[in-house]
Amino acid sequence: METTTTVNADGTVTIPAEIRKRYGIKPGAEVCCVMNGYQLEMRIVGTQLPESNTKPVSGFGMIKSDVPSVDPHVGL
Repeated sequence: METTTTVNADGTVTIPAEIRKRYGIKPGAEVCCVMNGYQLEMRIVGTQLPESNTKPVSGFGMIKSDVPSVDPHVGL
């Protein structure tokens, strides 16, 4: 989901109602802002997210195996 919002004169950003409802963000909720280059990520702190009805994109690491795991960074 992608949506646009506006920063007001005080620097406040309103999280759209659809996003607040979807992620259970209530008044007083704490949101952590993480800067990653030119991207800003907002993470909800201390809120239990609702169950997702979407399938995982990747199943990496979800299958049990007797074979030891391999560190993907070894040999770089």
